[in-house]
Amino acid sequence: MAIIRTDIVQGSDEWLTARLGIPTASEFSRIITPSKGELSKQARGYAHQLVAETLLGRPLLDTGANTFAMQRGRDLEPHAAAQYELTTGTETQLVGFITTNDGRIGCSPDRLIIGTRRAIEIKCRLDAGHMGLWIDGMADDYKPQAQGILAIAELAELDLYGWHPELPPICIRVERDEPYIAKMSAALREFLDMRDAMLARALASGWIISRPDVPATWTAVKYAA
Repeated sequence: MAIIRTDIVQGSDEWLTARLGIPTASEFSRIITPSKGELSKQARGYAHQLVAETLLGRPLLDTGANTFAMQRGRDLEPHAAAQYELTTGTETQLVGFITTNDGRIGCSPDRLIIGTRRAIEIKCRLDAGHMGLWIDGMADDYKPQAQGILAIAELAELDLYGWHPELPPICIRVERDEPYIAKMSAALREFLDMRDAMLARALASGWIISRPDVPATWTAVKYAA
């Protein structure tokens, strides 16, 4: 069962806090190889990041940089969503964060399509990037994210919608790939075991203790010899 939260805003402090230490679909390409759905060589580094987030109780300072392209995408997203609704005759709903029932993995699709088991993921890429999406379609790099959203949110379809204010839009319908989702799920379980083992090792070191006054936050201390 998926837990869907529409009461928080993507990008807000509450949203960032809800995601701390949790692998999310937007980063699944760092966990899973796009073509085979197996554990990636980047997975260990991503696990380090999630453990650090858990211990510090905040997003890492060197991640999530607010680049021009990212800000442009945020600014254009409402226009893209409005155009999508107009051309498809659908109504969409903002969503904050969706997790599996156990809360161990999550995703944040841009919109849910009301009255359906579908979502929309909007890509407002720069000129050349949009043209590549329009001409070549969805690259394999998007597959872990797309299939991750479908699996976590228990959806049937995802529309990958590429929008540019001066170029033609592109809508790519992504359906569930059950064999890929099965492989991805196995890789995610392996990844979560690795992350949990790292966290347990950090806590067992004696350098880190829990802070009962701040839930799910930790502080590092050095014991006297």
